[in-house]
Amino acid sequence: MVNPDRNPRSRPMSSPHLQLLPAPTWLHVQRIPLIRREVVESLSASALELLWSRAEVVVEGDAELGAPTPGQRFYASVMVTIDLATCSMHMREPSDAATALRLAELLAAGGDAVRKKLLEIVRPELSRLCGQSIGRHKIHLDHDLRADGSRVLIDGDAWMSLESARKTSRR
Repeated sequence: MVNPDRNPRSRPMSSPHLQLLPAPTWLHVQRIPLIRREVVESLSASALELLWSRAEVVVEGDAELGAPTPGQRFYASVMVTIDLATCSMHMREPSDAATALRLAELLAAGGDAVRKKLLEIVRPELSRLCGQSIGRHKIHLDHDLRADGSRVLIDGDAWMSLESARKTSRR
């Protein structure tokens, strides 16, 4: 119950100048919402393109030690550094640790997008190492994401074997 003494609409206006103002148009809540709506954060395709285009990428790899064998493995490591300071003039958000942490969380929650990008980066190196066509390799990849200050660091370890390339090419 609303106290009539506390309700501004029920009291007469005390000043003649106040009577010239329109009455407040505040809405009174009649019902409550059943479903709560939330803002969803995600990374746009253009934002991802910008981040990857400004990233520092280091890829190194080698063959498994020993004589070449049908099951010989090839390894590659990829290190990606996304420094938000290099993209700051194109972003609305500040280039700070909090934004880097949120970016790392969104990248991790983004499904296979980071994994696919890392595979795209390591595939040519592994193909060069084994001397075979890029499309014939089944590549295994483990990766990790973390924020460090205003940077997002992505580390990936990939490997493939000649045997997996042969099995894939026979299908």
